Amino acid sequence: MFWQPKALIWYTTTGGDWTTSVIQGQDAILVEAPIAQMWPLIADSRELGHWGPPVRGVTVLTDDGQEGEGTWRRVDAEFAGKPGHFLERRIEHIEGRKMAVLIEEETFGLFRLLSEVGSSLELLPVDANHTQVIFTFFHNTKGIAGSLMNQLVILRQQRRNRLAALASLKRYAERQRNTSNP
Repeated sequence: MFWQPKALIWYTTTGGDWTTSVIQGQDAILVEAPIAQMWPLIADSRELGHWGPPVRGVTVLTDDGQEGEGTWRRVDAEFAGKPGHFLERRIEHIEGRKMAVLIEEETFGLFRLLSEVGSSLELLPVDANHTQVIFTFFHNTKGIAGSLMNQLVILRQQRRNRLAALASLKRYAERQRNTSNP
């Protein structure tokens, strides 16, 4: 087996330095909805509660409720019956196209094995009525335990989470489209 370079995502830390995370997985789905309808569903964090399976609530942590690169949100979630939260900072915001967040604080214990954990959602117009949604997870592992758990458990669980979120987003967007266009 030969060595393959790892795909990286670059972003700035809260201190303004550049750093990277390894892209750990990516999935896509085709949604029967125009990109103009899809963008608010991923750009407005409050929408996440409508289609993100583990999400129980989202609080946008800005004075005016507007979001963009550098803004923060708190995501209350439940995994396997365990409630907790993530504090996330938006590290990328390309209007109408892509947003990415980095988890800065969490209560689920991810940071014992992983660091620089985050995700991105990207929209690609296919035609006037269809959008491809690409969901990417990225993180770095900590030590041997993190590397082993990543290969044995974490990557599969993250993929299940991505696929469930994409399917839920598709159902939500298409249901919205069908109810607004009788």
